[in-house]
Amino acid sequence: MHALQRAFIEHDGLQCGYCTPGQICSAIAMAEELRRGDPSYVTLDLAAGPPVVTRAEIRERMSGNLCRCGAHNGIVEAIEDMLVETAA
Repeated sequence: MHALQRAFIEHDGLQCGYCTPGQICSAIAMAEELRRGDPSYVTLDLAAGPPVVTRAEIRERMSGNLCRCGAHNGIVEAIEDMLVETAA
C-alpha cells in the first residue's frame, strides 16, 4: 500500500470513495511538483526555492478535485502526513 493510501485511511480522507482515486493521483502528482520546486498560485516567494508546504499550498494545488462528502480536512491531513513521511 502506498504511504498516501495508508494516510487516507488513518485520517478518514475518504467517505463514499467516489473522489478517492482522483485525489490520490493528484496528490502524488502534486508531491512531484513540490519536489521539482514548481510554484503555485499561492507560493509566496518565487525566488526562495522549493515552496514551503502549507495547508494553503496543498489546498490550492488540490483545488481541482472536489469531494462531495466533505472529507477535505482529512484529505489535506493525509497529504501532509505523506509528504512528511516521504521527506524523512
